[in-house]
Amino acid sequence: MRKFSGYTAIIIFLFFLSLAFYSIDEIFITRTLAEPRVLEIEKGEGADSVIRRLENENLIRNGMIVRSYLILAGIHKNIKPGHYIIDSPYSVKEMFDEFAAGAGLETQIREGLTVKEIAKILEEKAIIPEAGDFEKAAASFNNSSGQYGFLPQRHGINLEGYLFPDTYSFERSSPERIIQLMLDNFNKKVFLWFGGLGAEELNEAVVMASILEKEVQTEKDMRIVSGILRKRLETGQPLQADATLVYIKCSILEKEECRTLSSSDKNLNSKYNTYLNLGLPPGAISNPGLTAINSALSPEVSPYWYYLSAKDDGRTIFSRTLGEHNLNKSVYR
Repeated sequence: MRKFSGYTAIIIFLFFLSLAFYSIDEIFITRTLAEPRVLEIEKGEGADSVIRRLENENLIRNGMIVRSYLILAGIHKNIKPGHYIIDSPYSVKEMFDEFAAGAGLETQIREGLTVKEIAKILEEKAIIPEAGDFEKAAASFNNSSGQYGFLPQRHGINLEGYLFPDTYSFERSSPERIIQLMLDNFNKKVFLWFGGLGAEELNEAVVMASILEKEVQTEKDMRIVSGILRKRLETGQPLQADATLVYIKCSILEKEECRTLSSSDKNLNSKYNTYLNLGLPPGAISNPGLTAINSALSPEVSPYWYYLSAKDDGRTIFSRTLGEHNLNKSVYR
């Protein structure tokens, strides 16, 4: 009898040991997927329903173990509705942690932000793991398939200017997925809207609009400044836009004190320096909104050739001549 009890104890011990290892593997060990899966959790849908669906999708193997884990972890009643993307690598724990945290973090991407600034916002909201990964992905986008008609059909595209500013409901996801959502939005709200423009003409408008976003505040001023910059382009004068110098210092050189300019900054060695180089810079210096893009495409004819931003309130002061402009600088700056 004692011999039988000993064997029974060993069998029970081995059973629970195997169950423990199996449970650890089921809950905590990461797995890979051939491609991302999308799961839409409906409002009011409980953990049991979600578990059954995940079993049917072969994303979990043992619903009973998963259910037990959720109860022990205290998250079985905290599953939140939303649109979730399950990507590799994933574990059951990570997946349900995300379901409990909730999808669709409302995030406002304001007009005129740079890729670097957008990446920082996304990292602070824990939508992406690392800001640097987002910056790298946006600096070398692959459009070889021609998925986006407003971009060159090649690899290594800098997306500055094309990450459309809007209020998004982002899920925690990869930088590549967030970029795709923002490009889809640009396609819908800009490219399809201005369907008559070719990719090259639209790119020029985006670059001009990115300068307008940083140089002036109101739509009226944007249209006037757009006209001034167009006149400079047509007459072979440098644009002399201070915002391009700020972009060089903040986004390219990554200097800490980058927003205050000195006279020496006008000699910065960069193709983005519109004091040294004629024409538009080689790319956008921010991600403009519709107002700025419309202004770039609809410049207002005016007698002005110069402008500056008043130091006290940022309003735009226009001048007809260089002498008038220099006088305004002494008054407003």
